[in-house]
Amino acid sequence: MRRFLPVLSITIAAFFAYSTALAKDVAERSLAAQAKELVEVFVLLGAFVTVAMIVAALVATSTFRIVFAQRMRELALLRAVGATRGRLARGLVVEGALAGLLASVAGVALAAGAGQLVPLAGLVAPGFPLTPALAVVSGSFVLTTLAVLAPAWSAAKVSPLEALRTSAVQDAQSRIGVPRWVLGVLMAGGAGWLLVSVAIDGLADGRRPSGMIEDLLLRTTISGALTFGALITLGPALITPVLRLFGFLLRRSTIGTLAVSGVGGAPRRAASVTAVVAVGVSLVIATLTGANTLQGLGKAEMASAYPAELEITGPVDPAALTAAGLTNVLPYRRTEITVDGTLTMRATDLDMTGLSDLGDFRVDSGALADMGPRKLILSTSTATRLGLTAGSAVDVNGVRMTVAATLFGEIPLGSALLHSSDAEGAIVGALADGAKERVPAGFEVESLAERRQVQENGFTSLVVIAVGLLFLTILIAVVGVGSTTALSVLERTRESGLLRAIGLPRKGLGLLITTEAALYGTVGAVMGLAIGVPYAWLAIVALGVEWPLQVPVVAIGVVVLVLTALTAGAGLLPARRAARVSPVAALHSIQ
Repeated sequence: MRRFLPVLSITIAAFFAYSTALAKDVAERSLAAQAKELVEVFVLLGAFVTVAMIVAALVATSTFRIVFAQRMRELALLRAVGATRGRLARGLVVEGALAGLLASVAGVALAAGAGQLVPLAGLVAPGFPLTPALAVVSGSFVLTTLAVLAPAWSAAKVSPLEALRTSAVQDAQSRIGVPRWVLGVLMAGGAGWLLVSVAIDGLADGRRPSGMIEDLLLRTTISGALTFGALITLGPALITPVLRLFGFLLRRSTIGTLAVSGVGGAPRRAASVTAVVAVGVSLVIATLTGANTLQGLGKAEMASAYPAELEITGPVDPAALTAAGLTNVLPYRRTEITVDGTLTMRATDLDMTGLSDLGDFRVDSGALADMGPRKLILSTSTATRLGLTAGSAVDVNGVRMTVAATLFGEIPLGSALLHSSDAEGAIVGALADGAKERVPAGFEVESLAERRQVQENGFTSLVVIAVGLLFLTILIAVVGVGSTTALSVLERTRESGLLRAIGLPRKGLGLLITTEAALYGTVGAVMGLAIGVPYAWLAIVALGVEWPLQVPVVAIGVVVLVLTALTAGAGLLPARRAARVSPVAALHSIQ
């Protein structure tokens, strides 16, 4: 059973990878006319599956290391009877590769079987795309082989004298060598340098020349990869101080204190598992933070583009519209203005304070209340382009005016807002809430509410899909926590027996094991939070999004709580196993 634990994550990743290929096949069979429009969606799915496969490989590496540590006495005996390091390493690699092959085949088979349930949803059943199946199997096989290389070579260096020691000693050291320190510091330094460079270049100019966004995003991605590399490299040295903090918080609880000691007793193992959890959590948190920020900008842009249910143009008579039963009728005049003799734009005299969605807008500088005669309101992008801010004097059609405020996003119905006393021309339009049927004859009516709802639903669906796919990485990380906890229970049979012998009840021992599992998730979540939010901000800067970062505190809290519950649940079966061991049998164990 131990030999199959490292590749459970590979099975899950292969299942979802081939499920994506089957979903594409279903789309091509059922929606042939729209298949081309779905290409970008499946490219996005492929990117998330790639991330999941990488996380699965990290989980497999961590678990292989633990499994080999469990078999250290066996490996030492093989060395004692004449097995060379190279031969031992090759045997372990072959063993891991074969297990990975079985796992990938199992994942593809499960996905193919699940695909036959598609007709229940009213869609055409997928075929069996052979090329994607072979690609998933071969890719998973290669990933598993690469994942087992380092643990196999490390385990093959075991001394024959290790046969006289217990396996618990193998993972009890938190010290790392000088080369690893140097590599980790270099990775952290490179990540920090790239982070600062993106922040400086991205904040220096709101405009994005051709290729700049791609360059900034590439640097952000490389910086994130280096950050995770540094976390994995320096993890054993960093995990101890982090656990001390948790030990301080849990010092009043005996179970909590024992759980911190249990996790800290194997710092390399804890670092590997928490790093994998941190990868998944940081991706989810960064996505939620970025989506929340973009959603804030999107709401402002929706409120600008669709500020009411109806836009009415023609011989607009506000009194006639009100008499017809329409509510919140806001008349406006539209005109063309030239700012500083260089930039021509459309302006209106719409009174923003009458908009029902006023709360969706975000003021960058100044205040909407400062609006008055000889004043105007501009978007932040326009103001930046002209080098203006709130309080700046500006020439508008030969008249000296002052910028009252600047807004993130767009200006409703145009690029600037004027005071009614400065607008020219007759009333050309109005915004109103109500049914189209109530608009009197002779008016042109456009339903803004329907178009806005379609736009908002599309964005929400995309975010839900992205977060759902990223939760796949967390699921794989939870599998890693479960396998780590299970192997830890096997390794610490004597310790469990001793705790039972001195009076810890079965429920208490089970609670201890589940607390340790939850601690892996909580520590990983804290690390992921520390990484995810800054990189979400960095991505927003790289994209040139003119909207302040909005961290979804409630959503992040839910993610942390769900992750803690999932990792605690992953420890339930190992906890039951530990609780069933009798104190006498455990104390006689040679584990």
